[in-house]
Amino acid sequence: MATPEVLVDLIVRLARYQEEGVKLSPKVYLTDDIDLLVNMLPEGEKLPLSVTTADPRGIEEMLKICAPLAVGEWRIFGHQCAQGMNFGVFRGSGNPISVGVDEIVLTDQDKAAVIKAHQVAEECVQIFNSKGFHHHVFFNHRKEESPPPLQHIENLVRSITKHVDDNERETVQSFLTRILMTALLNSHGCILAVTNMRTPPKVLSNDAVILDEPIDFPSMTRDLKNGGRAGRSPYSLEKKAELLEGMLRSDGITLFDQRGRLLGYRCFIRISGERGVVGGARRRAFESLKRRLGQGLFAAFMQSQDGWTEFEEYFQ
Repeated sequence: MATPEVLVDLIVRLARYQEEGVKLSPKVYLTDDIDLLVNMLPEGEKLPLSVTTADPRGIEEMLKICAPLAVGEWRIFGHQCAQGMNFGVFRGSGNPISVGVDEIVLTDQDKAAVIKAHQVAEECVQIFNSKGFHHHVFFNHRKEESPPPLQHIENLVRSITKHVDDNERETVQSFLTRILMTALLNSHGCILAVTNMRTPPKVLSNDAVILDEPIDFPSMTRDLKNGGRAGRSPYSLEKKAELLEGMLRSDGITLFDQRGRLLGYRCFIRISGERGVVGGARRRAFESLKRRLGQGLFAAFMQSQDGWTEFEEYFQ
């Protein structure tokens, strides 16, 4: 399916991949049977684009042609064939609450052999295969045993959904994990906080942008799962996810509650009294949040500019 030379070349290219000066982080899947892989996916679709050689030159050609197209749900595939390597793009279901591609093809399945490579942070590439193996390759000062960049997303989502109904929690967690992964990969650093109150806690500034009507992700996923209603199409849910991505690109703190609702953004916290903290404004704000956990705040999450994350939670 992929020689060591091909796989190493792919990983090195993805670590700092750019086209026309624009940084790109496509998800690349090398497989021995793209038809079987696509057939495993609900509403699976593929778009073959060309055939090249199964060597580093072919990897370069595949990325140059496909990387600009591998946005949203589209992914790159490289499929071994008699002529060398057939390549193109493919996707799974466009339904935001459907089972994700990786949950199907990278969860210890014996149908199609798959290797996935994807840049998950600056100079860090994650590798998965269809047997459940995964590894992170670092191209900076970090050691091989360093924790993965986005290791705390699961903790963050668990905090956001702590008080979501048991029969809905798994669906909401799957959706939030997917949209946060996408948003954070496109972010240059951000802070999120989770409150255990129905309104923003007083430790946050009064000039925060608080939504008159919170974006209620559990309610939206519930309606979609039950057949939808007017204004609650899959596209409506995806558009709300786009708003979240925009909020994470804004200054300040993005605020959720523990019922899976997005309350607001551009929240700020007083940092003038913080001492002994090395770093910029984001680091100082995160440390201030951590020290105020239990004062209406339940959890604090930070992603640094280079993509690594930190998380702190309040335990009663």
